[in-house]
Amino acid sequence: MRNIEKKYGIIGGSDAIKQVIRVVEQVAPSDISILIYGDSGVGKELVAKALHDLSLRKHGKYVIVNCGAIPAGTIESELFGHKKGSFTGAVEDRKGFFETADKGTILLDEIGELPLETQVKLLRTLEQGEITRVGESTPRKVDVRVIGATNRDLSREVANGKFRQDLFFRLKTIMIRIPSLKERKEDIPMLAEYFMMRYADKNNLAYKPITPQAMKLIQDAKWEGNVRELKNFIQSVFVLESDKMIRESTVLQHLGNHEESGNYDTRFPVKVNKEADQVERELILRQLFFIRQDVEEIKQKLSIIDMNDEITMNRMKDISRIIQQSDPNEVHVEMDHDDRTMQEIERDTIEMTLDRFYGSKRKTAQALGMSERTLYRKIKEYGIGD
Repeated sequence: MRNIEKKYGIIGGSDAIKQVIRVVEQVAPSDISILIYGDSGVGKELVAKALHDLSLRKHGKYVIVNCGAIPAGTIESELFGHKKGSFTGAVEDRKGFFETADKGTILLDEIGELPLETQVKLLRTLEQGEITRVGESTPRKVDVRVIGATNRDLSREVANGKFRQDLFFRLKTIMIRIPSLKERKEDIPMLAEYFMMRYADKNNLAYKPITPQAMKLIQDAKWEGNVRELKNFIQSVFVLESDKMIRESTVLQHLGNHEESGNYDTRFPVKVNKEADQVERELILRQLFFIRQDVEEIKQKLSIIDMNDEITMNRMKDISRIIQQSDPNEVHVEMDHDDRTMQEIERDTIEMTLDRFYGSKRKTAQALGMSERTLYRKIKEYGIGD
């Protein structure tokens, strides 16, 4: 997993999300304005933050403005600032968001909500790099990179006279579309595990694995609220479920779509085609490495290796080989001779475990049954991450 994914939470292995990451890496260093669009909850703000942090402005301020949350009567004052006495309540000179973000980046979230008269002033800022405070006539220079984000179809808004065409053309030079979850269902297991792990780490709680059957239900659900809804669901299940593992019954209970007859609501269909079988096999393989019934069982499988213990060595080879299996169409476990040394197997296992737990050394050490001090020593010894 690349650093941009781990750091900003832009998680997924689908072609759609990989393309987003490629575009972010390509355009971030430039100063060009960017328009990010996609359905609500897809993670537009994560992409915007990555664009700022990977730019030459990363040491400048990053200002987020929710254009839809500011009343139309005060939005120009909020964006561009005002002069003392320019209106009732203006008791002092005040900088706006653009001046605050000088030498940095400003994210105009829900940019489609801007009033038309404010759009005119925004266009001037984009074109000439200057703003005029409310109540003043002299413009002020600002050096700000503008990122717009919207869940609206701005081309349709232009056709309906609700968004200025010239501003739209100025913003659409670089457009990044964030796909909805229904377009990248193969990313849902990875996202669910990531949210579970992050929540456990943040609250210093034990990680709760999701069984393949439960994950299949989650993957088949229609997440109309996209990544945001999935994240909230995973966190609520984590908090409300007392078991050490998230099972199918738990997911059904919280989704509220289990029928007495055993059928599922049509919003959460159970697939029976080949693709679903492939997904399930892949999930089983991925779960083999970290699902545990209790701590002792996982310690037996992934304990600190006795270099003279042939049984342990063979077990580690088998586990390592299973985890590396990536093609769901060719799911099998070979028992052939492994030419790697024990040190190489141990190094690969540590690397894969770190990746599995998104770089969390505490969780990695727990899963491998070793102390964090031992893990740090082995990471240094093997040069992992260099």
